[in-house]
This record gives sequence, C-alpha cells and structure tokens, in this order.
Amino acid sequence: MPSSSPTRRELLGLGGTTLALLTGCLGTPTGPGDESPTTEQTPATGTTDDTTTTTTSEPADVTVSNVQITPEFVALDSPDSIGTFGDRDEQFVIVTVLVDGESGPPVEAFELSADGQTFDPTLPENLPSYTLWSRGDPYEGKTSGYLVFSVPKPLEAPEMVVRGPGAQFELGADARSTLARPPTDFSVSEVSAPERVESGSDVTLTATITNTGSEAGTFVGAFNRSGPLVAYTPVKRVEAELAAGESTTWTYSYIPSLDGGTESRPMSLYLNWRGGSVSTETTVEPPS
Repeated sequence: MPSSSPTRRELLGLGGTTLALLTGCLGTPTGPGDESPTTEQTPATGTTDDTTTTTTSEPADVTVSNVQITPEFVALDSPDSIGTFGDRDEQFVIVTVLVDGESGPPVEAFELSADGQTFDPTLPENLPSYTLWSRGDPYEGKTSGYLVFSVPKPLEAPEMVVRGPGAQFELGADARSTLARPPTDFSVSEVSAPERVESGSDVTLTATITNTGSEAGTFVGAFNRSGPLVAYTPVKRVEAELAAGESTTWTYSYIPSLDGGTESRPMSLYLNWRGGSVSTETTVEPPS
C-alpha cells in the first residue's frame, strides 16, 4: 500500500448525509461498482429546507451545492477492494463547486468558517494513494468539482459558512446539529446468507446494524465480494443513520453466475467498518 500523501486528483468518491443548498442541486451519485439493481439501499437522512445562500456580488460566478457530512470516507484500500477511512475525532464536509465560465478561482480561495475557526480544503493524512469511491472529479480551478473540508468531531458553532470568491454559503441548523454530534460506536450482528445456491439464483445477505453508543450517528461501511468468478471486487458504500441504541436491518441481494461453468465455486461477502468486519460464504452450484 503506497504511503505517499494523496493528490487532489484522488479526491473522488465521497458520500454521506446530503443537505441540498440550492434548488435543483445535483443528487448523490453511486459508485461504479454498485453492482445490483436488487440492492436495498439505506436512504441517507437529511433536510433540504434550512440551508441559506447569501450572494455578495451579482451575478454570482461561483455556486456551491450538494453539501454532505460524513464521519468517514469509503475509498479503495487496494486496487480491488474498498475500506473506510477517518479517525474517530474527525468528520468531513464535502461540497460541489460550480463555476459560470471557462475557469474558476483556485482551490485555495475557498474555506469553511465556523465561529472564528477556518478550515481549508484537505484530505485525511492516513488516506492511501488510491481513488476514493466514486464522485467524479475534484474541483481544480476549472468549471466544477468537489472540495472536502476535514473538521473536528464534534464541531459546534452558531454559524458555519463555506466561502468562495463572489459568494458565501451558510450551512443550516440541521447541518450544524449533525456536525455537533460527538463520536459514537456501532456493531453488526445477526449476519446471514444462504450456504448454497444455484447459479442464476438470488443470494440475499441480511445484517443488523446497531448504534451501541450514547449519541446519534451515521454508520459507514465498505462492502466487498470475492467469487464466484472474481478474486475480489468492491461492491458499495453502506450507510445507516441511527439514534443512540437504535438498530436497523440492512439487506443486500445479488445474483451470482458461474457463466456456464460446471463446477461449484465459493462466493464470500464482506462488510468492513471502523469497528470491525463480518463476512459470509455461499457455495454457488451449477443448475441442477
């Protein structure tokens, strides 16, 4: 695993609780490896009615949209698997920058201000030099892209503003409330999947995710698969918003295929998160 610091071009693939700033803001895309249309996605929790935008010049050349807050990144931790990254005492604010023109201000022209503290766009120091899970291109002074601000967890302030040339963008009450939450802990239990299945038949994994801490929080996991015909492959980012002590059942469905092969093969599903990992194994058999 490379140890060099990541470049801004590696700033891809971010996810988390979405708080739209502007009417018609971009939605949150999924990763290219989100394999199956039968996958049951845990919906992100957020609001769209309490964030304000203040323009300091007319017309505004720069807009910010698609504000997201997440306690961890999901990123490639090898060429063919994903993991989670982010320390317990940090969290991330991610924004989309859109520029009306052929080019825009430099990355250094943006900052997040919170009650006298300022934060520059950055990436966590422990992130390996692999592509993050998948959000397109970073903002590099052109027409669009993503910026990430690493801030302490918790972060409390009566006002939080993303500032860029020509405009400023204020985070609303729900965003500030999410950022003010202390860290919490999660467990994953009651993990099940069939032991055997025929090629072309549905495999459904279920798991219970529980917030075992005393604070509300966002569970973030990285889901991978091995077999039946690949050594290892990333599948998707997993997210669940849970109150203290709350549990939810997460479900993932997939249809494995032996592609005409006549020998049984194993298939394993892996869910990793900051507090641990779980896995299942299913034997995929040729049709009878």
